[in-house]
Amino acid sequence: MNILYVGSPQLFKEGASSIHVARMCEAFAELNHNVELILPINKNELESFFIYYDVRERFKISPTIGFKYGPLRHFFHGILSFFKLILKKEYDFIVTRNITFAYLMSFFKSKIIIDIHHPPVNYISRLAIKRFIDSKNISKITCNSEGTKENIERSYNFSNKLEVLHNGVNLKTFKPNKDLDSFKSQLKVPKNCKIVSYVGNTYIGRGIEKIIELSKFNKEIFFLIVGGEDSDNILYQKKINVSQKNILFTGHVKNSDIPNFLAISDILLIPYDTDFTIKGGSKALEYSSPIKLFEYLSSGKPIIASNLPSISRILSDGSDSILVNPDSFNDLNAALSSLLASKELSSKISEESLKLSKQFTWVGRAKRMLLHKN
Repeated sequence: MNILYVGSPQLFKEGASSIHVARMCEAFAELNHNVELILPINKNELESFFIYYDVRERFKISPTIGFKYGPLRHFFHGILSFFKLILKKEYDFIVTRNITFAYLMSFFKSKIIIDIHHPPVNYISRLAIKRFIDSKNISKITCNSEGTKENIERSYNFSNKLEVLHNGVNLKTFKPNKDLDSFKSQLKVPKNCKIVSYVGNTYIGRGIEKIIELSKFNKEIFFLIVGGEDSDNILYQKKINVSQKNILFTGHVKNSDIPNFLAISDILLIPYDTDFTIKGGSKALEYSSPIKLFEYLSSGKPIIASNLPSISRILSDGSDSILVNPDSFNDLNAALSSLLASKELSSKISEESLKLSKQFTWVGRAKRMLLHKN
């Protein structure tokens, strides 16, 4: 099939939306579809895109003018992509996360799949969702979490167009690619030291303060906080004692290095608070689907995560993870101690998490997205 994907994520920065777009296009291509990604990017950055997001060059990128960053990028890219594709005839599906583009195109083109990752936040987006539900040209509305789907269903009439498709991981390529001893040495991790890691953004409510507190209570453990924007990380680093040597903020790292960080870790954390946010400060308690969760699972390392709806719908306490009260540091610390004290518990959770990862792949998501829904 010929698939057009209209994407307007913030490029070459922290944030999961651009990773999601890159992985989905790669997954469609892996299913032997012809994929064309319409993206606001310069021609001289095309090669960098594939390297930066660590995806294989199996799909075509058609550059458009527009903004790489900022709140206006979605609106302008939506309009420009609409005019770019309005006369295009040879396609089987148009897939997009751009609300503006999908709304405009729904009056003229059919076989559109809109991928929604959070509930509508203003009047315009609510108007667009109603249009998507009513329009015969919108084939399917996919949501990245049950919370997003349920929010839409509470506000509009039930629609069989809605389907939950969680994020995923590429099990074939998401693997360590460096000598791990050398990798640890470069990070100056002490030898024979247990490593506990968090990978992802460091926005408000991500539980970074709790990790800092863990590092003060567990001086024999080395804590890695991988990722985050410098402006956020600098604020957290001020809360660490100058003499403390068992915690490291890496800042932004290459996507290709994430498997290496997971591989050198003994335990992985998702210690979100109940008021955790996504980029822009929007609260995401019900509708987040963290890509890190599925990458964690694929590493086969034991996971400690906050018992929040968006996480507990995927993970099961005592089976493939330990789920803790998101507002309790003591629960988090106790869970960490339990895993370190019991090889049997750690091995059991690792084994089950690896099994669970096979249910959440980008290829599986892409395949389900294209299935006809009635």
